Amino acid sequence: PVESANLLIKTDAGGVITQAVMLPDALNQIQLRFGFEGVAEYDSKVYVAMQRAWGDEDNPRIGIYDVANDAWQFMFYPLEASASAAGGWVGLSDITPLGNGRFLIIERDNQGGPDAAIKRLYSVDISTVTDGATLNKTLERDLLNDLSAGGAIIAEKVEGSAITSNGDVFIINDNDGVDDNSGETRLLNLGAL
Repeated sequence: PVESANLLIKTDAGGVITQAVMLPDALNQIQLRFGFEGVAEYDSKVYVAMQRAWGDEDNPRIGIYDVANDAWQFMFYPLEASASAAGGWVGLSDITPLGNGRFLIIERDNQGGPDAAIKRLYSVDISTVTDGATLNKTLERDLLNDLSAGGAIIAEKVEGSAITSNGDVFIINDNDGVDDNSGETRLLNLGAL
């Protein structure tokens, strides 16, 4: 049952909602609260990264919404196993287009500070993948050294990524409004991968 709807919202220039796109009913029936975590537009399609697996599925989905045909396609993203001594889970945080059907994915655990073990950037090629397939991923960068540089405490939630026109990759954390952390927000330029 739908706990909280995962919607793609289209607005006009004035911010008025002109369309709301829902997931297929069958997928909504197994949904959990760990839904759309990353959203990107590429080549007139919308790509979504779901944070964690739903129902009895082993891995989270990457969804592709074809705007012109009003149709969804899904593939599965293979997560790393939790590696933190504190346990926890591993999930997806963002999806960023690299071009030519390739995307950058943030994969992270839900641990911060000395318990953090997985904060990574992977690339996937979605250009030839079929509906329901499991993606192959390539490690582009382990972020733990970047996040701890200068003695900084590793943030739990590395949740945003962007690539500039010159190829520099930026990442940013979500500080959750100081709910359970220091409130520090870090925007890091990783340079080119």
